[in-house]
Amino acid sequence: MILRKACIYSTFIVLFSCGALAAIKNGSGEFVFDYNLAGELKKIPVYYYCPLNITPASRVVFVLHSNAQPAKSYRDEWKQYAEKHDFLLLCPEFSKTQFKVWGQYNAGNVYDYDKKRYTRKEEWTFNIIESLFDFAKKDRYLNAQAYCIFGQSSGAQFVHRMVLFMPEARFSMAIANGAGDYTLPVFDRIFSEGLQNTSVTQESLAQSFNKDLIILVGEKDNVSHIKPREENYDPNDRFWRAKDFYQTAKQQSEKLQCQLKWRLLAVPDANHNSPIFVMAASKLAAKSRSYFTNPNVKDANDSNYFDLPGDVNSTRLRSISGKISR
Repeated sequence: MILRKACIYSTFIVLFSCGALAAIKNGSGEFVFDYNLAGELKKIPVYYYCPLNITPASRVVFVLHSNAQPAKSYRDEWKQYAEKHDFLLLCPEFSKTQFKVWGQYNAGNVYDYDKKRYTRKEEWTFNIIESLFDFAKKDRYLNAQAYCIFGQSSGAQFVHRMVLFMPEARFSMAIANGAGDYTLPVFDRIFSEGLQNTSVTQESLAQSFNKDLIILVGEKDNVSHIKPREENYDPNDRFWRAKDFYQTAKQQSEKLQCQLKWRLLAVPDANHNSPIFVMAASKLAAKSRSYFTNPNVKDANDSNYFDLPGDVNSTRLRSISGKISR
């Protein structure tokens, strides 16, 4: 059950019900979103940026933080692009004080590691995003029928697992940047390495493959620095993990005889924390308004490179989706 409350931070916290007074003001701000997760009330800080000229046609973008960087700093990095590209930016914080057990945030609470059991769908942390989307739409009278979601590092773990477990969620584009751990779309490995004994079926996995997931990774996001990459596989290398995840999805989609809309994009010369990711992801999110009104729209851009015009003319995302080898 969602508790329709929000708290605005100022010199003190004011608690009020959603009504005539909007929780989300123009510009930068924060509020607390109350959510009942498996019988436990979670008070989730949400850092946001609302465009100064927001309209009902404005879009919604979620940004999910890493363990090393708080949600507020992501809001501060992204806000210039939210204003420029006219989207409401929402950065919820899943703190370790509230989400104490491994997997409650980055694995969506699909499995309860304390009780050693798979959880019910209504207990999944992914639902918080869906509820926040409804809240934001109502609070700012937005017409958006879909949203974009971006996650970096631990946030990327959350995002790609949301794609796997909740393909019916209303994201039109999901961007997973630099995940350090992946759940492979296979049924012969236990969770969190695979999907064995989970609620995911071949039919729902085909739905997941039909969603617009961008696996974004820096070409220098690695631990081992093994060279050449194409001849040596190292599981500690995030660049290789991303390629392995995509390659496994490609093989599984062929086995299931279904379409794979996922893309694997690399940012040249970028490491795990390169600031260029913010620009790259914001450009991808803002590329087409149709992503935010029609979740089923097809991406017509099939070139190997994706230009990022404007701020950094020399930066290009390299598509490596069809160039995988081990």
